[in-house]
Amino acid sequence: MTESIKKSTVTNNFEKNYIRVGVDYFKIIEKPDRYGIIHTELKKWNRREIELDHGKELVKKIAKYDDFIIEPDNNGIENSMGKMYNLYNKFPHEPKAGKWKWTKILLEHIFQNQYELALIYLKVLYQYPKQALPILVLVSQERQTGKTTFLNWLNVIFGANMVQIEPDVIGSNFNGEYATANIIGIDETIIDKQIAVEKIKSLATKKFISVNNKNVQQFTIPFFSKIVIASNNEDRFMKIDMVEIRFWLRKLSKPTIENHNIENDMVKEIPAFLHYLTTLQNPDFSKSRMVFTADQLDNEFLLNVKKESMSGLYHELNELFSDFFSQNDGAKDIKIIPNDIKSKWFKSNNQISIKYIRNVLKNEYKFKVLELQKYTPFNDGDNRTGRPYIVNREQFTEVEYNENGEGSEIPF
Repeated sequence: MTESIKKSTVTNNFEKNYIRVGVDYFKIIEKPDRYGIIHTELKKWNRREIELDHGKELVKKIAKYDDFIIEPDNNGIENSMGKMYNLYNKFPHEPKAGKWKWTKILLEHIFQNQYELALIYLKVLYQYPKQALPILVLVSQERQTGKTTFLNWLNVIFGANMVQIEPDVIGSNFNGEYATANIIGIDETIIDKQIAVEKIKSLATKKFISVNNKNVQQFTIPFFSKIVIASNNEDRFMKIDMVEIRFWLRKLSKPTIENHNIENDMVKEIPAFLHYLTTLQNPDFSKSRMVFTADQLDNEFLLNVKKESMSGLYHELNELFSDFFSQNDGAKDIKIIPNDIKSKWFKSNNQISIKYIRNVLKNEYKFKVLELQKYTPFNDGDNRTGRPYIVNREQFTEVEYNENGEGSEIPF
């Protein structure tokens, strides 16, 4: 274990083991995790039990605070900020120049051509813990690709300021397990409950949160959490809209270099890697409220998830539009209203309503609505009057080139 991990701060002065916030007493409990990092928990304690254990005089010496606050700082913060008790835990490492071979190997494996973005992301996590960041998602159907290793490594770096939870916890009414964490890790999951999906999206940009613990009065603090998700489901780990810009997705493959001890090797390299992060140029925070622009985060993996998140009707219309254009070579576009689609393709299907079709055309395809005019549905039959959507051929076909450079059109 790295020398930079700090030892327990609870002393034998028993009054230091307790605090009073408002009218409630808490005991400071310190637990080492599997990596030897000390996690501090506050457990509500009864004043009478404190008096029975230590005498009435000790209660008078217990530090008193008006409320909780959270002030993230990875450079050695104090628990108290005036009359407020800071819930952010002390950072467990000290940066020190050195080599970080295995850390680089894993980061290059995970982020590939977006490796430089990964360094910026990690620099912000370490040096700017108040800054919002996109939801990072690592996906792969294969096992042993580095997803869990990355989460565990982050946990060692940030110690008690990171938690790993199940998706059901996000949907729960009680949020004390993660509300004060600076990083929330969610591992091996499919998030299919809409309430959890919406809450995760909301948490990515939330400024304040009301902390709801059992048997403790609610209190509101600033919220600075970043979310990292790992999933075995590559395309359907959760629904993501086409216009969504809060996600950064990486699809992982098997590493080409094997090291079954890589997690321990990376832990030893943490001080050196942190030192390297401090030498990097400061990010440009003016481009986006989450540091990175949508164009920087965009990749084929995210696009695939967005497509899979579309409705069943969207996917069915993809096939129907593609077939239509492949059978009508001269059609550059078609003009239609939802009723035209219903009449042509879903006349006997009571599950597909005109309202449903309109919603898909407008909100999923984002088709342009034209002004009131005369048009011919599917370029065939009688003219009608209406405000049709225009569907362009290039949206549903692509050109495939042979070895001679000759192109032929194929449907999507």
